[in-house]
Amino acid sequence: MVATFQAKTAVRATAFAMLAMLALLAAVLVVESYNSARSKATITAHRAAHVVATQYNWMFEASAHALQRIEDSIATADPSGHSGAIMGLGNAGRDLPVGFHYSVFDAAGNLTHSSLASPSRLNIADSDYFRTAREGAELSLSPMIREPDGTAVFLVVRRLDRSGPFTGIATVSIPIATLESLTETLGAEGLSTLGLVRSDGVLLARFPPVDPMDLSGWQLFNELETASDGNFTTTSPVDGVERIIGYWQLPNWPLVALSGIDRDLALRPFWRNLLTSGLLALPILLGMGWLLLDLSHLMQTDERRQTELAEANERAGFLLREIHHRVKNNLQTVSSLIRLEHLPAEVEKSLIGRIGAMVAVHEAMYRSDRFEDICIAPYLERLVENIAASNGADVAISIDIPAIRLSGDRAMQLGLLVNELVANAFKHAFAHRQGGALSVTMRDLGNGSLCLCVADDGPGFDPETTPRHMGSRLVEAFASQLGGSVQMDSSGQTTATVIFPRDYGEADPAPPQRDAQDRSSGGVRSISSIRLSKAARSSKRT
Repeated sequence: MVATFQAKTAVRATAFAMLAMLALLAAVLVVESYNSARSKATITAHRAAHVVATQYNWMFEASAHALQRIEDSIATADPSGHSGAIMGLGNAGRDLPVGFHYSVFDAAGNLTHSSLASPSRLNIADSDYFRTAREGAELSLSPMIREPDGTAVFLVVRRLDRSGPFTGIATVSIPIATLESLTETLGAEGLSTLGLVRSDGVLLARFPPVDPMDLSGWQLFNELETASDGNFTTTSPVDGVERIIGYWQLPNWPLVALSGIDRDLALRPFWRNLLTSGLLALPILLGMGWLLLDLSHLMQTDERRQTELAEANERAGFLLREIHHRVKNNLQTVSSLIRLEHLPAEVEKSLIGRIGAMVAVHEAMYRSDRFEDICIAPYLERLVENIAASNGADVAISIDIPAIRLSGDRAMQLGLLVNELVANAFKHAFAHRQGGALSVTMRDLGNGSLCLCVADDGPGFDPETTPRHMGSRLVEAFASQLGGSVQMDSSGQTTATVIFPRDYGEADPAPPQRDAQDRSSGGVRSISSIRLSKAARSSKRT
């Protein structure tokens, strides 16, 4: 029962361990897939920021060169007669990218030159970038502004001083549409953004466009303290959207290029794959769950049956113990009835001894939990001690019997045989003298056979002249029931040797009836194994 419980526990533990391993494996795969998707988005954001930084570094360099040529052109031009007039500067802005345009304003903020045929800004004296240049900034970057026609641009501004007092500024307008073009080129989707932030924290430009704002307290500037490029995940202070931010500081300009990838959009393939995998795995998980539930139900049913069987087995054991106890009591009752009869003392003692041998077997069986066999060593030792006690002779008894187990029937047959041999020894070897020695030994011959020896130091007997009585016939009969044979040796002392199979099924077929004459040689008499014949059963008792 314990082994069955342990096996069931092991099965349950194995099932739960498999489920735990599957769950752990699934969790590891989900985490790895999530990290892979996030890592991919991080790399994409970082590369996009690098692209933005590279593109705008080139744009700013082209704008700076154009502004230098514009200043040189204005310095050599003759402005007389043209004060306040808008004039073109020829090839000064020839290297500017398509869509860029330049303007020149005098010290009062009035427009004097423009690459546009119909410029919209005629006076900028009140603008921040004009005041910054007038206060001494040689080259500056202006945050996004909107032209009167709604076009969003940001400016590269150069102070004009012609090696003397402030004479005005020259500007190059860079449309925000350039960021839009880069966004399309990089394949940014959803709420992803591109932007440029000045080193003082002012948002210079962004797509989608937003009004300039101060970002100096943003996480970006903490990251810049450790690396000039990298990435981080944060919630945007502009619109509150969580993004994976890649940043790259421009090498020659006080700017940081930004690429923000919508985190939800970046992880959308992960969630889609997870949902698909979950839908595919769901039938498998349901099937495994059903199998485990069914297995659990079967195990519970088996446990109930095992419990019922154990209870039935316990009841059967109780009944068997009760049967053996009742048989023992009945045999003891028979012994008591025999004592009440007026039988000769020798006959009475012989009958009670034989019944006692049977009683001892049933007592040994109901006192143990094994009813199919018993250990013969304590059984035979007790049997011999009872015979010695009933005879009251001062005999030294030696018993050497290994721990061999025999079935109840064969143990009873063996007990009856030992009872007859030992009783005969007390009757004939120790009847008319004091003291003596008796030995009862048994050994396993190793070929499925057992050997029993009962020896005494009595005077022995002559097998030719000694008549055969009831005791001798019973010894032959009991040996035959065991499937063995008896050898008697009376030279010097009397030794009875019985060789018989451990299990009767291993014995040869039942031997034939005893021959009419015994074959004897010298002092050794060989007695064939015979069955107790009708004549022997009706013969005169010993």
